[in-house]
Amino acid sequence: MTTIDKLLVVQDRDRRIRQLSRESEDIPARRKLSEERLKEHKEALQAAQELVKKNAAAIKGVELEIDTAKQRILKLREQQVSIKTNDQYRAMNNEVAGVEKQIREFEDREIVLMEETEGLRANVAHMDQRLKQEDVIVQSDRVQLEERLQSIQAEIERLKQERASLVTDVDPDWLSRYDRTFKHHPDFALVPVDQAACGGCHMKLPPQVIQNVKRNQAMVCCSFCGRILYWRA
Repeated sequence: MTTIDKLLVVQDRDRRIRQLSRESEDIPARRKLSEERLKEHKEALQAAQELVKKNAAAIKGVELEIDTAKQRILKLREQQVSIKTNDQYRAMNNEVAGVEKQIREFEDREIVLMEETEGLRANVAHMDQRLKQEDVIVQSDRVQLEERLQSIQAEIERLKQERASLVTDVDPDWLSRYDRTFKHHPDFALVPVDQAACGGCHMKLPPQVIQNVKRNQAMVCCSFCGRILYWRA
């Protein structure tokens, strides 16, 4: 196995390690996104519950207005007993009629609020059900993400151990150049010559460089991007 062949195997492990590392770094963000969804559902339920409370308070307010109006009528009726003229009696009746009209308006308003309450309570029940469903999903996501993270960490450790074993058989100079290049180019440090161009940056290569790559007698790097070149038969 040539040095290039050995480094290609190392590169495969390095790329897999980097890919898994990025995935593991994304897991906290995915977990946070899941938690935020649950939080949104909780806030939506709380908002729906607040509307029910406000509606209930409005109904109590209307009921208080109705009770106050009815007490007003009782007082007016009591005052009618002492009235001595027809004009005063008619005026009192008119006032009572006005208060009774207010009571009917309050009662109409109360009916509307009660109908709204039914819809609001139904919405709360719906929101509560959605929250419970989302909670189940989030709990499941949390477990799966934790299991995936542990799996990734175990796989990365295995690949690192495998890499450490592989590089013991690679020329130190080549390995040093490869490590520097892979750090600078996290996609590929080793790239093939592809249609007379660098397989990394795709810049055209001089014929002599291509011939040197074909001979495979020394390390040849792209003068444009610095990647290590190899010939793919």
